Amino acid sequence: SDIPSIISMTGSLATGKQIMASAAQNMTKVSLELGGKAPVIVMDDCDIDRAVADIWNSRSLYSGQICNSPERIYVQEGVYNEFLEKLVTQVKSTKVGLPNDKDVQMCGLIHRMQLDKVADMVKVAVDDGARIETGGKFNFNVPSGYHFEPTVLTNVQQKDAIMRQEIFGPVLPVMKFQTLDEALKLANDCDYGLTSSIFTSNAATVHRVMTELKFGETYINRDHFEAIQGFHAGWRKSGIGGADGKHGLMEYLGTRCVYWNLHS
Repeated sequence: SDIPSIISMTGSLATGKQIMASAAQNMTKVSLELGGKAPVIVMDDCDIDRAVADIWNSRSLYSGQICNSPERIYVQEGVYNEFLEKLVTQVKSTKVGLPNDKDVQMCGLIHRMQLDKVADMVKVAVDDGARIETGGKFNFNVPSGYHFEPTVLTNVQQKDAIMRQEIFGPVLPVMKFQTLDEALKLANDCDYGLTSSIFTSNAATVHRVMTELKFGETYINRDHFEAIQGFHAGWRKSGIGGADGKHGLMEYLGTRCVYWNLHS
């Protein structure tokens, strides 16, 4: 058939909207994985060293160009200073280079347009009052590619673009909070709903977060990478449908119900 049964796409929200509009002409099913703005909640009862390592490992992979990568960090005020100090140390130690370099931990962005976008977002954040703890500019120390320094920002506000729009680069804005109620409100204050995470040792906190975070995936005390047997699916403007696991397979199948009267 010239008309496909399903259109599956991973990409931007703008592209997803265009595909949905075109697919509507023939009522074609769509499965769209779009943008993300993953929040991380760091509670004061968590393992700080593990939180720092898992957050940065998730963010630095592919230079932050992964839809489920941590995009904004909320840290409870009791451990904020300790967390920030350790995070900045971890980020500063990142070995940046070319893919074939020995022990390289982070490479460049996909093209110049993305590099300029990340740089512009950081500049706007700084103009709005953000403070650069490390990084914050182009990295010209690598002989080729489009490199931006691993960056940590503080003194950001929830209304800032850096906290609301997908960065898709090696930049982490960090805010502090007081209570879990506040953290959940901040985390859910977003157009997207793909992935999220929390670091805590309190099981009651975990159970509450599991039901109150408005995201298709939530990671507990671990990095931001889905398992193939799970279901990678976003809520709100992060898309429709999903991938991985049984539910992901069902996206590509249709149901048929047959009623057969054997007594006629």
